[in-house]
Amino acid sequence: MSNLLFELHQHNDVVMTERNGIKIPARYHTPEKEHRAVRQNILLCDYSHFGKAKISGESAWELLNVLVSGDVSSIRDEQAMYTLMLDDQGQIITDLYILCDEESYLLFSEWMTSEALCERITALMAERVGEFDDIEQIIPLNDQGLLHIEGPYSWELLVELYGMDIAGLPFQEHMHVCDELILLRAGKHGEFSYKLFGDYASLADAWQQLVEAGEKFDLCLGGLDYQQQVRLENPCFIPTPLLSLSRCPIELQLQWMVRYDKDEFIGMEALKGRLDAGPHRRAIGMSVDGQPSVTLAFGDEVLLDEEVVGVVIECGYSADIDKTIGRLFIDSEFAWADLSHLTARSSSGDEIALRTAAVPFARNYSFLINPAEHSYIDTRRPRDLLQQFEWQKEREEQEKAASPAAPAEMSIQGMK
Repeated sequence: MSNLLFELHQHNDVVMTERNGIKIPARYHTPEKEHRAVRQNILLCDYSHFGKAKISGESAWELLNVLVSGDVSSIRDEQAMYTLMLDDQGQIITDLYILCDEESYLLFSEWMTSEALCERITALMAERVGEFDDIEQIIPLNDQGLLHIEGPYSWELLVELYGMDIAGLPFQEHMHVCDELILLRAGKHGEFSYKLFGDYASLADAWQQLVEAGEKFDLCLGGLDYQQQVRLENPCFIPTPLLSLSRCPIELQLQWMVRYDKDEFIGMEALKGRLDAGPHRRAIGMSVDGQPSVTLAFGDEVLLDEEVVGVVIECGYSADIDKTIGRLFIDSEFAWADLSHLTARSSSGDEIALRTAAVPFARNYSFLINPAEHSYIDTRRPRDLLQQFEWQKEREEQEKAASPAAPAEMSIQGMK
């Protein structure tokens, strides 16, 4: 689809890719540089490939509550939730964000088109005739896009453009900025992360403003290729290759996105049955120290005493923690962290010992950042918690050196 944002990327002559039928940048720089920006300062990307839809009417929340595994009744205006859409067999179709916004709901899905979202909702209404009568509109939002701003200091850049309220915006809440844009705080990679939603012309203007204001933050432009590394370190739901192994939330360790205490949702009974029976296999993290010569890939066998107990989902090297990391899909009895008796066999026949691990792997830098105290650009404030401790220690040592002798010592000296 041609739009001002797309034309801006074309003008910059970047490498493009396509997802959900939308052309967006694959990369502006090397994936390594864009990954470093996410972990250390700020990365700006075009996320317009997300499917986007709007549903409104008094029955909207009831309809959505049947459609997804989360509890839509729990969110209020300017709040959002991250949830799953399942089929009748309790198998994952996609993940998605639902935003409650001014008497309507906005749906953002990374893996479905806007039309597919609307078709799914419309089909549910057709199956349940008479149950959701008060629906005003279900419309795809193809004329609107998304920008993604991610990194430990992304909040500080947005504060400069849109005001101090950004610094206090809770996770999975949103606010209107500049009248025509909605800013959602949500992400999947463990760092401060925001999505800016609006029409393409407004987003093209916002892109230029972010680039200009972001210069002093060392902001880096990016595409989608950086996701491979950050999602290796902070695993999240990705259809390929995950769904070729399983589409079950229990097996994929996504149960935290399911509210079994709801009255109903599509796939609920099938999922409860599978929960009672117990999953055959589960996803679990794995790690190997350093970067061994054996290269593992999707589908490689995982062995225990020469018996196949699972397969490799993904594997790669993280320089940040100097480990080869990834995920396995193995028999449930072995799907526990810190087991060290497993090996994996590569396609070339080489075997390597590995250790199961809890995820995520990344030591997210954003955990060391407090928007109320730290700053990337204000040299009067520490950049992070570690620098804050260093400064505090230096101050205490300086104060101790400058203070007069203790009264007890003075008294003793006086007696002498």
